[in-house]
Amino acid sequence: MQTQAHFDNIQSHILQELKKSQRSITIAVAWFTDVSLFEILCKKSKQGIQIQLMIMNDDINNSCGINYDLLVKAGGKVWKVGSENLMHNKFCVIDNQTVINGSYNWTNKARQNHESITIIEDKELALQFVEEFLFLRRKYFGDSPETLVMDYAQICIRLETLKNVILLDDKEDIDYQLQKIKKLLVSPADDSASTIGDIIKNTEKRNYSAAVSGINDFVGKFRTLTVYVDSEIAAMRLEIKALGLQISSLEDEKNEIEKLLFAFTNRYALELGELMRKILFIKKEKLKEEAKHEKAKEQEAKEAEADYEDFNQSYEKNKGEHINELTEEQQADLKKKYRKATKLCHPDVVNELQKEQAKVVFQNLKNAYDKNDIQTVTQILSELEKGIFSDKTSEINKKQELIAIIHQLRIKRDELEQELTELKKSAVYTTICEISDWDKYFSEKKARLQEELDILE
Repeated sequence: MQTQAHFDNIQSHILQELKKSQRSITIAVAWFTDVSLFEILCKKSKQGIQIQLMIMNDDINNSCGINYDLLVKAGGKVWKVGSENLMHNKFCVIDNQTVINGSYNWTNKARQNHESITIIEDKELALQFVEEFLFLRRKYFGDSPETLVMDYAQICIRLETLKNVILLDDKEDIDYQLQKIKKLLVSPADDSASTIGDIIKNTEKRNYSAAVSGINDFVGKFRTLTVYVDSEIAAMRLEIKALGLQISSLEDEKNEIEKLLFAFTNRYALELGELMRKILFIKKEKLKEEAKHEKAKEQEAKEAEADYEDFNQSYEKNKGEHINELTEEQQADLKKKYRKATKLCHPDVVNELQKEQAKVVFQNLKNAYDKNDIQTVTQILSELEKGIFSDKTSEINKKQELIAIIHQLRIKRDELEQELTELKKSAVYTTICEISDWDKYFSEKKARLQEELDILE
């Protein structure tokens, strides 16, 4: 993510960004009287760029000399908010990835004021501003024919995200994604909007299987209808986004299981480790002595030696680990921050040049999460939110490179699914799932091991 703040020559910086546009320009600004900025919008609209402009319907705009109908004739859309409302926004989104936001109204007078703007290249932030524009458009203008256009690419991304949080059964994230989708749903009369409405209803009723099935059908149909300057590249970028979300969800599930295994192993070492080590040591020594006189015992003695060494090594490692104790509220906060952070630094979804750096950050994040180190997780998330990593596809336009990325992500997804299957089949995980009370389990286990040790001694 690139961010720049500007305090001087603001109009020229806006003009530069507008000239770069390739697909769309979405603007919500209270007052717009700058002829130069208006002319570039008309020019871009004639070139086939989708232009949407929302301004106030008041004397300032109506008496400035600009004929806004010229933009409409050029193919753009103009909405004027009634003066009884106060639409005081000042933002612009270019190509759904660059945001211009600040105190600067696009007026001649503002050029003489002390103003500022921030230009940010961030797809997720851009998506949020576009969602807000669609929300305002529907709020002020209802469902008139001019407002019945939905951005299916953004909707599909939100639906894919919703599907993944449903699979994780994360109620808070589910509610958040539903609100985002509702803002994008601008056309109740449209067949697609009706389908999305059904998905929302099923999700709210917790009929998750129907919701996920609806999402899969909708996204599948969308991929055959996507229209961009290069629809294949757009579809591939969307698939990469969807695969990234799937991988993220699988990673979240895998990490939850590994965290559980880590906590169980750590407690096992702390409460039972010393007893187990003594028992294995005595068995090892007895078999070693027996093997001196019975050749048949040699293999058994070697296995006992290996068992002792393996356990001792694991015990020494685990007994030094410390897991912080957290309240339920802290655990929920930790989980939320961890998931948010993993989506910002996962090595499989960041720019290739930053992959190695992302691996280090991702591992540090996971280590902190396993140990309930909420302070470190919060610290890492704070750094990641500054935008130190960029999206894997942010600098890629070549189809062959995108195809290669899709192939790699599919392999990664399949590998994660296999790893999850194996983890769930593991003896330790199966044991943990059968335990309803850890305190009782370790207490009883400790008593049995003590009895065994007493017999051996």
